[in-house]
Amino acid sequence: MDLFRTSSTAGMTDEQALARSRQQIVSLMQRFRFVRQCIKCSAKNLLRVDEVFLKAQQAVLYPFTPLYDLENGRLTPDCKRAFTRIFRMYDADKDGLLSDAELDQFHREAFSTPVIDRDFAAWKKVVTRSNPTQEVVVKDGKFTIAGFLAIFDVFISQNRLDVVWQALRKFGYDDDLRLYIPNSVTLPTAAAVHDKPDENWRLTPAARTFLTDLFHQFDSEHNGKLSGDDILAIFSILPEPSLPPWHTLRAPEVFKECAGMPKIPAAPGSRPDSPGGGAAGETVALAMSQSLSASGITILSSDSVPTVNMANMNSTIAPLSYLEWMGLWHTMSSISPVVTRGEMYRLGHVEKPSTRDAKRRGRRRGSVAPIERTSDSMLRSREIRVLVLGSPTSCKTDLVNALCGLDGVDASAYLRMRNPKTTTYPESSSAFIKMKRKVASKSTKDENIDEFVLHLVFTEFSQMDIENNVDHKRELAEHLGETPNRLCDLVMLVFDTADEMSLAYVRNIETTMLDEDMPRVFVGTHVDSNESNNDDDNIQPTTVLDIATIHCQELDLEPPMVTTSEALSPDAGDAGKLQRKSMLDHLSRCARLNEAGVDEIRSKPHEEMKRQEAAKRRRMLWLGGLVSVTVVVAAGVGLLLRASRSGDRKERLNWIKAFLFGKGGEAKVATK
Repeated sequence: MDLFRTSSTAGMTDEQALARSRQQIVSLMQRFRFVRQCIKCSAKNLLRVDEVFLKAQQAVLYPFTPLYDLENGRLTPDCKRAFTRIFRMYDADKDGLLSDAELDQFHREAFSTPVIDRDFAAWKKVVTRSNPTQEVVVKDGKFTIAGFLAIFDVFISQNRLDVVWQALRKFGYDDDLRLYIPNSVTLPTAAAVHDKPDENWRLTPAARTFLTDLFHQFDSEHNGKLSGDDILAIFSILPEPSLPPWHTLRAPEVFKECAGMPKIPAAPGSRPDSPGGGAAGETVALAMSQSLSASGITILSSDSVPTVNMANMNSTIAPLSYLEWMGLWHTMSSISPVVTRGEMYRLGHVEKPSTRDAKRRGRRRGSVAPIERTSDSMLRSREIRVLVLGSPTSCKTDLVNALCGLDGVDASAYLRMRNPKTTTYPESSSAFIKMKRKVASKSTKDENIDEFVLHLVFTEFSQMDIENNVDHKRELAEHLGETPNRLCDLVMLVFDTADEMSLAYVRNIETTMLDEDMPRVFVGTHVDSNESNNDDDNIQPTTVLDIATIHCQELDLEPPMVTTSEALSPDAGDAGKLQRKSMLDHLSRCARLNEAGVDEIRSKPHEEMKRQEAAKRRRMLWLGGLVSVTVVVAAGVGLLLRASRSGDRKERLNWIKAFLFGKGGEAKVATK
């Protein structure tokens, strides 16, 4: 279309020619929706040439397409996710609104300038008048998320793309609105690795506070549980698919460099009945993406990703209580701290490097009002890591699933059956237990009962040949800590009480891989009907359980715990819950919590004997030192008394020199 043809304006007044030019421009822009501006220029007459180059440069530096959808006349989904994440970062009180102070903090960090009071009022009037949606943009004098997005919608409509991109690039977004995660976020500092190398996988106090605030902010029903819709709302700011990192649709990509992938929480009624036949394979695969207990998750390897209807995704995600929510993150962090830090960064958490600030945030129990917090979130918590080792016939998978309340379907074994070439990885799951300890009162002589939460992260290894498989041996050595970085607190050795080879398998691991300082506990499954009395000191090894009991007695360990997955399953009723709690309590005490007021259990070989020998050596050293000091003092006193009787000062000095330098000491000194 030529806007400069002189014939097109022949016989027209200037106003008519201008109106026709405008009509042509509007027609051009309606025909090509991606056209944002039309500039009437001329290289021959040097008309607005510089402006053309300026607009072309701006089109490259500040692209329009990633920000705005011209077809629908609104911000693109990626743009909304980016600014929603920024909104959450500055919503300090977690009320879902951005106050003037919070907006001023954002403006200072994004544009390095403060906001004056009259600008707040002007912005509220503009977004209220120019609101493209029917959503509330200002509530109680604060900006809602819709109002925050409307601010940038106004900037885009005014062609001020430089303002929008300046804010986005300040927070690490590229031209395609992909978030860049710096290495300083995912990788620990050198000081942290040097000071506490085994603490690298644990969540920091600031991370715990962030996750706690996030849980209570999105608990829409205020009942202490996150529904499927609540969980999807939390992760809605992530790129498609906007799902939790442990979901099957995301896990293959998120955990592709890690040791395994997490199972998905299972909604009621979504578990499969059996893993075989016809469409059962798809059912089990879907169950893998949905099954999580009330207490933890399982990490496994999966090469196939089921197709899930995103429209009904909330119906496939089970509700999570606060402790279940934290258990997921503890387990993820134990598997891959880098992935966990990256996911939390995408949700808006930024770890401050200042140690002082970290300690202050650690004391702060979150910014949510106490009346909205659950009692569980107010409890002190810690986590321990348990390695589960045993032969394939020991039923260790069923035992861990029962302890963590997981579904009984061995999805990882089913995957290996479908694809024998599938690499087997360690599987991890978590369970929590509330424990109590006695604490002496500072004001009175009475003892108070302090309750805390313990998250047990179980890491189960698949079948391995310790003697012949070098890779598995090195992998286990890295977890058990042949290097200074010890990454587990307890080793659980599981054997079948009806299979002597199963016991020999774990004893071989114990002899080959474990040192005497590593806590351990033996657990027997499939109780033999000829079980003998474990309390007898003179046990005759007639059963596998007897052999294991004698072995524990020789090492001065607790006798093997005997249980079955059926006894711990939810179908066992109150008896199963009680036994499950008892076993978790036993494992926690074996892990050497070092908590004052918590009785520990024998879990290190010959620990009591070593303690007695160390105490005996200390007593002998103390006694020897005392005798030496006594002899020296007695000799000195005798010398002084003898010299004082003679009354000769010179002789007194000679005695002292003789005591210090021996015979001839005076002569030697004089010679020198």
